[in-house]
Amino acid sequence: MEKKYTKFAEVFKTLADPTRLKIINMICDCGCNKCAQNILDNLNITQPTLSYHMKMLEKVGILNSTKEKNSKIYKVNQEMIKEINNFIGSIQEEKKLMNCSNCNK
Repeated sequence: MEKKYTKFAEVFKTLADPTRLKIINMICDCGCNKCAQNILDNLNITQPTLSYHMKMLEKVGILNSTKEKNSKIYKVNQEMIKEINNFIGSIQEEKKLMNCSNCNK
């Protein structure tokens, strides 16, 4: 149980950056994979900064990448998105199970 909370604490820390949220949104909006250059063209950041953000998102499993020729292609890891949603749902369920009169308002 503690391991689960540690894992998601890292995920949410990583997501607590506006640039990273923009990156995820950009990839999700088009519904396809994006190369780093496409992402860079839409953000006002340097290439090393983008690399740092992508590395952080990959580290916690939110993004996956593949190398194609001279480009790195990124996509959102839908399994991790499901895990995040399930985790949030489990928090809501725990709240109901506690049957706290203050929580159920």
